[in-house]
Amino acid sequence: MKKFLSLALSASMVLTMLSGCSNQGTVPEEKTNPPAETSASASQEVNSENENESEGQQDFTGQTLTMAISTIDGEIDAITAQIKAFEETYGVTVDLEILPQGDEGENLKLVRIATGAMADVFMSAVGAKLSELSPKENIMDLTGQPFLDRVDDKYRSIVTIDGAAYGVPMCPSNVAGVFYNTNVYQELGLEIPKTWDEFLNNCEEIKKAGIAPVAAPNSKTSLSQIPFLTNYYYVQEEFPGFAQDYTDKKVTLAGTPVFVRGLQKMYDLADKEYLNEDFLAATSEDVALMLAEGTAAHSIIRSNILGTIASVAPESMDEIGFFPLPDQNPEVRGVSTWMPQAYLVNKNAKNPELALKFMEFITSDQALDAYCSYQKPSGAFMLKGVELPDDVYPALKEAQSWVEKASTPVMEYFCTIKGSNQATICSQVASGDITPEEAVSEIEKDNEIDAQQKGIPNW
Repeated sequence: MKKFLSLALSASMVLTMLSGCSNQGTVPEEKTNPPAETSASASQEVNSENENESEGQQDFTGQTLTMAISTIDGEIDAITAQIKAFEETYGVTVDLEILPQGDEGENLKLVRIATGAMADVFMSAVGAKLSELSPKENIMDLTGQPFLDRVDDKYRSIVTIDGAAYGVPMCPSNVAGVFYNTNVYQELGLEIPKTWDEFLNNCEEIKKAGIAPVAAPNSKTSLSQIPFLTNYYYVQEEFPGFAQDYTDKKVTLAGTPVFVRGLQKMYDLADKEYLNEDFLAATSEDVALMLAEGTAAHSIIRSNILGTIASVAPESMDEIGFFPLPDQNPEVRGVSTWMPQAYLVNKNAKNPELALKFMEFITSDQALDAYCSYQKPSGAFMLKGVELPDDVYPALKEAQSWVEKASTPVMEYFCTIKGSNQATICSQVASGDITPEEAVSEIEKDNEIDAQQKGIPNW
C-alpha cells in the first residue's frame, strides 16, 4: 500500500495543508501526463467517436462539462480544487452548480432527472438515495471502465445495483461520534465517558462552568439527525440483522428500545438545556469555532467537521479529541460511518466522453494531490492503494482507530426504506418539541408511506 501523498505534495504544500481550506489557495501547478483514454466500448452509453482519435487519445480542449454537486461542510474548497485541476489538465471548463444539502438537494435531483435538466455529472448519496434515482433508466453504467478497478471493493458494492456499477467516491468517508475540546476536559478534570449517563454527568459539570456542553449545528435539519443516526452502531451490535428484518417488516422501530435510544439521547440534550443557545441558527462553521475556542465542550457530528475547524481555527487542531457516542454498556462502544457521496454520470449526458474522463481523473493520484493541497482528509479515501498520511489530525487518528475495531455503516446503506420527513422529525426531537415516543411513531408512519411507494413487500 502506498501513501497518497505523491511527489506533488512537497514540503511547502504540507505547510499549505496545515493552514486548512482557503479560497485563496492554488491548485498545484505540477501535472501528471493525462491518463490514457478509456475505451469507449467499455460503456454502452458512449459510441465509437474516439476511434478516430490518434493513438486512442481525445482532445477535449475548449469543451464544457456541466456538473451539479451539493455543498459539503469543510470540504468544498478541496473538491473545487480537484475540479480546477481537471480543467487545467484538459483545457476544459466545468460549469458547476451548487445544490442544497440533505433531502432538499436529493429531491431537487429527482426533479431535474425527471425533467431532463440534470447535469452531465452529478453527486448523490449512496445506499437508499441512489436506488431512488432509478439508476438503470437515469445513470450511466460504468461497468468495465478501468478506473473502477481502483475503487475500494466495499464502496463499489454500495454503488452497484443489479450488477451495474454507477459511481466513484467523491470525497473521504466520515466517522461520527463526539468531538470535544481537550482543554475543557483537562481544566475541569473530566474523564472520557463510557456510558450515556456518564456523558450527561460531564455535561452537567461543563454547564456549571459556564460552557455550552454540546454545540449543535441545527440550522440544517439534515445535521440535526446526526446523533440519532450515529446511535445505529448499537442497534447493529444488538440486532445484526435489524435492517433486513425491518425491511421485511418482521420488527418495528418502536418495539426496538435500542433504536429509540438514539432519539432519547437527542431529547435528553434539549430537555436538560445542554445545547448551545443558538442551536437552531448555528452553522457548522459556528460549531467549529465554538469547539476550537472552548466555548462549547462537545459536538456530536461527523468527522468532516475537522476540515471546517482547520478552516476557521487551524491553530486549535491539536486541541480537538474524539470518543464514540456512548450507550448503556461501558464495555460496548463503537462508531457509525458514512460512505462518501458518489459522482454519477447522467445517462443522457450531453458530453459523455468528457464525463467519463472526469470520472477517471477523480480516482487518480493527481486528483488526490489537488484535494490535499487544500486540506488534510477528514476520513479514509475509498480507493485502493491509498492510505491516510501519518500527520492527520489527532482526532481523526482516534476516530479511525474505532472504525478499525468497532464500527458499522449507518442504516440507510442496508435498508432502502427512509421516509422523506425523517430529518424534520429528528429536528423536532432535538429541539425538545416532541418526545422520542412521538417521534418514532411519526418515523414509522413516514417510512410506511415510503415503503408503499417503492412497492416493498409486506408494507
